[in-house]
Amino acid sequence: MNFYSENKLVNFDTVEINGGIACYVSGEGELVYRTDADDMCKYVAIENHSSFWCRPFWGKSLSELPEKVQALLMKKDDRYVYFLPVCDSVFKTLIRGGDGGFEFYTYSNCKTVTKCDHQLAFVCIEGKEPLALMREGAKAVCELLNNGLRTREEKKVPNVFNYLGWCSWDSLQIRVSHAGLMQKVKEFKEKKVPVHYAIIDDMWADVPSLNDVPSDISFDEMVSIMHASKMRSFAGDPKRFPNGMKAAIEDIKKEGIPAVGVWFPTTGYWSGLDPNGSEAERQKENTVTLANGQIIVAPDGEKAKRYFDDLCGRVKEWDGDFVKIDNQGFHKRYEDVAPVGQSARAIQKGIDRATEKYFNGALINCMGMPSECMFNRTSAVSRCSDDFIPESREWFAKNILQCSYNGLLQGQFYVNDWDMWWTDDEQATKNSLCRAISGGPIYVSDKIGRTNPEILKPLCLEDGRIIRPDESATPTADCLFENPTTTEKIFKIRNRIGQKGVCAVFNINAENKTVSGTLAPTETGISDGDYVYYEYFTKQTGVLKAGERLQITLADNGEFRLYSFEPRKGNDDRYHGRKDLFMGVACEEV
Repeated sequence: MNFYSENKLVNFDTVEINGGIACYVSGEGELVYRTDADDMCKYVAIENHSSFWCRPFWGKSLSELPEKVQALLMKKDDRYVYFLPVCDSVFKTLIRGGDGGFEFYTYSNCKTVTKCDHQLAFVCIEGKEPLALMREGAKAVCELLNNGLRTREEKKVPNVFNYLGWCSWDSLQIRVSHAGLMQKVKEFKEKKVPVHYAIIDDMWADVPSLNDVPSDISFDEMVSIMHASKMRSFAGDPKRFPNGMKAAIEDIKKEGIPAVGVWFPTTGYWSGLDPNGSEAERQKENTVTLANGQIIVAPDGEKAKRYFDDLCGRVKEWDGDFVKIDNQGFHKRYEDVAPVGQSARAIQKGIDRATEKYFNGALINCMGMPSECMFNRTSAVSRCSDDFIPESREWFAKNILQCSYNGLLQGQFYVNDWDMWWTDDEQATKNSLCRAISGGPIYVSDKIGRTNPEILKPLCLEDGRIIRPDESATPTADCLFENPTTTEKIFKIRNRIGQKGVCAVFNINAENKTVSGTLAPTETGISDGDYVYYEYFTKQTGVLKAGERLQITLADNGEFRLYSFEPRKGNDDRYHGRKDLFMGVACEEV
């Protein structure tokens, strides 16, 4: 495959890697370049559709690709080609549609930084197994960037996320308080729900304007006020946390929740720090004032290190056990302040150093799916979808597509967090199944008095420990190149636990039509052979010999299945896993 640019100042340097090439770019001015790839082919793209999140995209031609594509997998006959653009130390590369095909473009986020000197732009690899290609692409980028980036399989999940959790957001929102938190944790105790950690979410800190927000305001109006607000001090709001954060965390633990996490955004609060507040004064050596007046962390390695060390250190002093750091994809705010590669490395390294120092790496990264964030972290866990919306079948389809397809890209580097959910939502069982197979953390956000313990029982052992599959869940290979909401085919999400496979099967047809299809054990990522299978909801069990497939039909959106596959031993046709747990294939039946 050839690369070219109409700008004669742009040069390419390609280096052979396993199964493909890595492309480095040098030049000055408009760094736009193209390939001679065939415009008409099947493909799936991972689009950075907002400053913070990604989603899948399908089109009829490559020229239809949206503006910010972060990964592109193409199918031509029985071969696949995978392009993975990256963010290097200064410049960031993305893909977009162009006349008669697609093009790469590389930029710095600064008008004054236009000269690019041998920056890694993308890797391109070819092969016959699409999911394997995406894994190989991730490995290649880790080696080439050489900045501490590692694949998911090389990372250890912090122990706190091996257990069931709860987040305060949907329950208490910006009115989160010491008293409200105690109501909820006492409910868990009374209902004998083995919640192991609680996240004190947006916004516990001293942001004075939030206390004046009327209780009957609409959600959208509330969010608008939040996003325009600034933090006065990194301390518990004096009205809602009169005894401080340490006292609240201590009381939560006294009620039997072993671990507590504290949420905060990279920017202090959504619109930065209050210029007249104590936090702005405390952080004056570590922050920068933007042209719009916002005071946020400076895009400088040493300053970002001090800033996040200070914030995380105070959480540790309150006996917090981990943090959830939000609003990570905010680098557009540094336009003409610092190149995107530089700002991203400074911020992400500052976050990772501080959380490793104080919490042994226990951190949930959030709103950080742009490539500048993704390629500069060393931590393990990262959110992979827009915020949870309850009581919405449409949202469920959107979420399952985002999270599973984002497993193809972000899931190669991180443990994908599918976000919180409710146990009394009309989609509760489907949501719980998705979290079980996701390979990520599992935490709910039930309102006070509304937790349904029965929904949680298939997710964890009696002590609250979840059974985590080995990978970030992805669609099966045959689901990659068509939008499953527009077909009459089943939608399959796969994962594995060692040499045992799991597959959740859904009907997400937008018109609620009947869907059908087949499933083989090998589609879950395990080797070919004879397997005993078990379907959780119908209790069906049986044997599939090598090469055999299950026939599956789901009548409407309300039907779904979970298949587990364990290797058949000799002539033993029994299923040995626990039948009361979604991921029970990992456990011996009791």
